[in-house]
Amino acid sequence: MVTFNLEGAGLAELVRRVADLTGQRFVMPGKVRTIQATVFAPTKVTVAEAYQAFLSVLEVNGYTVVPSGPYLKIEEVEGIEQAALPVYADADTTLSPERFITRIHHLEHVSADGVAEFLQRFASRKGGVTSYGPTNMLLITDTVQQID
Repeated sequence: MVTFNLEGAGLAELVRRVADLTGQRFVMPGKVRTIQATVFAPTKVTVAEAYQAFLSVLEVNGYTVVPSGPYLKIEEVEGIEQAALPVYADADTTLSPERFITRIHHLEHVSADGVAEFLQRFASRKGGVTSYGPTNMLLITDTVQQID
């Protein structure tokens, strides 16, 4: 159990605190927008709960975490659909709900084009749904929570 309270913390301070708690390695871009994160937890929380709070702070500020070898890259969500994201064919319940991924679905009895057009209405502002006609597949890029 850890104390995880921050008031007016910048992105670098937030990432440093989470790295200290989790032992994970992070890479931040050279130029980042200024954010001021505040997290209040009246009682001690688990490291996993602190990490979930960290991911939530990133999400509301337009950032996400993308695995890159032994590091986790902090990236802006804007344009994330063009980034190299992990690809999953099936639901993975171990993934954080705020994490951006690409999920592939092969459709058999309906046209992927029509389904993609319909599902695009439910995508988040930064997510997207596309179809690949020759194999009748859907490519969905969004947060795990939104895809589920």
